[in-house]
Amino acid sequence: MQARDVSWVSGLSAAVLMLLGACELIGNGSVVEDSSAGAAATGGAPTAAACVNRGQGLYQNYCATCHGQTGRGNGPAAYLLSPAPRDFGSTRFRIVSSVNQVPTDEDLVTVLRRGMPGSAMPPWEWMPDSDLVALARYVRELAITGRADDLQARAIKNDETLERAEALEIATGAMTPKAQIPIPPECEGKPVQLQAGRRFFLENCAKCHGSDGTGSAESPQVNEDGTPAYPRDFTRGVLKGGSSHADIIRRITAGLPGSPMPATSIADPELAASLAAYVRSLIRPGVQERVAQTRRTLVAQRAVGALPWTVQDAGWSQAPEQWVPLMPLWARAHGVEGCTIRALHDGTTLALRISWEDRTQSTELLAQDLFTDAVALQWSRGAQPPLFTMGEPTRPVNIWQWRAGWELDLAAVRGVTALHADTPDDMYGHVDPQSEVLYLTARAAGNPMAAATRTSAGEMLSATGFGTLAPIGADAKLTAKGVWSNGFWDVVMTRPMQACCPGELPLAPGDSVFLGAAAWDGDQRDRNGQKSVSVWHVFRIAD
Repeated sequence: MQARDVSWVSGLSAAVLMLLGACELIGNGSVVEDSSAGAAATGGAPTAAACVNRGQGLYQNYCATCHGQTGRGNGPAAYLLSPAPRDFGSTRFRIVSSVNQVPTDEDLVTVLRRGMPGSAMPPWEWMPDSDLVALARYVRELAITGRADDLQARAIKNDETLERAEALEIATGAMTPKAQIPIPPECEGKPVQLQAGRRFFLENCAKCHGSDGTGSAESPQVNEDGTPAYPRDFTRGVLKGGSSHADIIRRITAGLPGSPMPATSIADPELAASLAAYVRSLIRPGVQERVAQTRRTLVAQRAVGALPWTVQDAGWSQAPEQWVPLMPLWARAHGVEGCTIRALHDGTTLALRISWEDRTQSTELLAQDLFTDAVALQWSRGAQPPLFTMGEPTRPVNIWQWRAGWELDLAAVRGVTALHADTPDDMYGHVDPQSEVLYLTARAAGNPMAAATRTSAGEMLSATGFGTLAPIGADAKLTAKGVWSNGFWDVVMTRPMQACCPGELPLAPGDSVFLGAAAWDGDQRDRNGQKSVSVWHVFRIAD
């Protein structure tokens, strides 16, 4: 594919007018209501300042943790994410619909609403349109100011003078979208059209996306900023910019700026439509619904009879399986796509069964280069939860975690001889039985997960932000047990709904709280923040 030259325009432009305007019409043509301060002062529509202030507040709450306070992609969670969060000041936005590869306000709103499937960028589809518009406007403002900062820094480096006003003018031009990419009529997908689309695909796209569309690149792909890139596997339905006819035409024409996906000009509109139809034909039926990161409502039914406590218990049949999609915080070709959750309660105890596909059973923790499979549930109470990270000072989270390696630890105290059978087993032979525990470092240090009385492979933790994760007291009553069979893990977690310890989330029939899930694949070297996570879902405990 041949990359199209991108021309940046300077001077004051429509982008400035959009930034200074009120929260007006967006793509669907409906009037966006905005409840932020400023409407009353003008006796009607909110002021431009109100929109910017609203967007800034939303950005600090939901975006700065990853993208940084000034939008340079350097937030406190950025090191946990791959691909890295976007540096808005680069003015290289992936999803664009203009001929000069600059996002419109509607492009930005679309990304906020849908997220970036296949990456750690979650959707904010639960936000009202007015908030999404205000947030998009503020992101554009950060891009303009960041670009101006870079222009002035470059001028200083070259011993040149560039006034702030001129830098902002140039940056505004760089963030001004030109005409929209024309969208040819959608073709009917007849065999002759799909054949034409496939021929173009094999000649121009297969080198990266593979002849079968599974993203099997011949060589590693790298973004402009040096970070790794992964060509889309169209068969999985994870398309960053959407899968409609118009979406795919825009990605073909504008590419994904800043990534290896180039802009491509196809002179024949019928051929462009045929290519879009062929790409869409590669998407397996139903897979997009499977990976869509939208907030759902999960329900814990009241059990009839005794609660099930094991994976094999027939009582789980009365709890419907509820699908929870997961997204990787650290991109790779294959990750945990999602899990199912069954939930039951008896009025006093909550029981959940979490199941997910994992073709390799990873249970060993006795070497530095070995990592274990794991799953966790994160809970939050309030009108809105914090980010899907580790809570906030005013919005704590409660975490229930299970690790496959802990199942082995429950069976017996294990040393390196369990992993290396030829190691001489004389480490504790000279120690009397009463003192031997002192040579088990974790137990001697009081680690509750190493206690001789521990009966569960689960742990309860609480957090109020990065660096605050801590176990809940030894009196916590979480039980967890996992079973791996034929490429699937099933883990049962149970806990009394009444909280017993500080930091523990109290639950009761009739409650609605927020629930998120995370899974680690040890075979893929997942650990700590390298994992797959869900967005927050509403979890309702039936009366």
